Amino acid sequence: MRILVILNDLDIGGAQNYTISLMNEFVRKGNDVCLRVLSNNLLLKDRLNKYIEVKVWPRKAKIDFKVIKNIRLDIKNGNFNAVISSYIIYQKIAAIALPKLQTIFPLHSTVERDFKSFIINFITYRLKKRNEIFVTSIDGQTKYLKRNYKLNNSFFTQIYNGVDTDKYILPPISFCREKFLEKINVDPQKKIILMVAGFRGEKRHIDAFNAFQKLQHIRNDVVLICVGDNRIDEKRILEQFVKEHHINNILILSAEEAGDVRDYYWSADIFTLTSNKVETFPISVLEAMASGLPVVLTKIGGAKDIIDEGINGFLVETNNSDSIQEGWLKAINSISEKRGKQIRSLVEKKYSIKRSADEYLSLIRENYVN
Repeated sequence: MRILVILNDLDIGGAQNYTISLMNEFVRKGNDVCLRVLSNNLLLKDRLNKYIEVKVWPRKAKIDFKVIKNIRLDIKNGNFNAVISSYIIYQKIAAIALPKLQTIFPLHSTVERDFKSFIINFITYRLKKRNEIFVTSIDGQTKYLKRNYKLNNSFFTQIYNGVDTDKYILPPISFCREKFLEKINVDPQKKIILMVAGFRGEKRHIDAFNAFQKLQHIRNDVVLICVGDNRIDEKRILEQFVKEHHINNILILSAEEAGDVRDYYWSADIFTLTSNKVETFPISVLEAMASGLPVVLTKIGGAKDIIDEGINGFLVETNNSDSIQEGWLKAINSISEKRGKQIRSLVEKKYSIKRSADEYLSLIRENYVN
């Protein structure tokens, strides 16, 4: 099959990582994939399979009709079986009056950022066409959207997000935790709490820092490592907060400084996210679990669908440093090698990128518009 994928950017983020893995898996299964990126933010381009045809059409305005025209010509002349687009407005405008082509809109967020977002979503869902499929990624997201927008049970198609379980694995024998931690100036004798999240407000790094300061009153053998994106100004603000509040043993790294995130998964004892909104089905959580880490997540998005309390992690309250600290303490006290293998097995069974790609391809075949 021939598939067109349209992304706003290739920035560091869960949705982008997932879509790249999905496209790579499509290619491995013998399909042709063409990618169109609507910005010059191409930080993850090197992760793309070399056989994916990439064109970059950076938008010069919120609604750039030159870019829309390019998309329209692609749809018209590309002989595609389907389009997978993360940019709904551009796709809808570009496809006006063209022959119906199966169009899939993956939904990577759940709770709206503001009322304006709610109105835009409401109108978008009400204007759904027969050839359009909105794909959700987790039970909680599907239920929330159906309830909040008063939609019927068949409106959404649900496909679990997935990760490359051949890439994200339990720590290999060749990896030396002690050497790696010494390289980044972290004491290997310490317990490591890892947070992989962009330096954005809704990720609530501040709540994590406050929780960590409280945890240090109970245990002084713990380090918090935060691996983010490349927003340097936001990183400096977080570093300043840590300095002003005299919080020790916190390491904050940009994506560029960090390098291969797998080294951090293999070195950590637990993984955490402390977001208070937007989060739906974070790919970093699946990567961490595939690497054998128990996770401590705030109760938003699909967290409750992923967590088997006490088995693969713990749920904690949003905007609540006491609850976060308590969750971390429980997770640290339940660490075991056997538990790591059990945690990974869940990802292999339900959340592998191979399974996710197979379901997407089946969806395209079943709904192909001749």
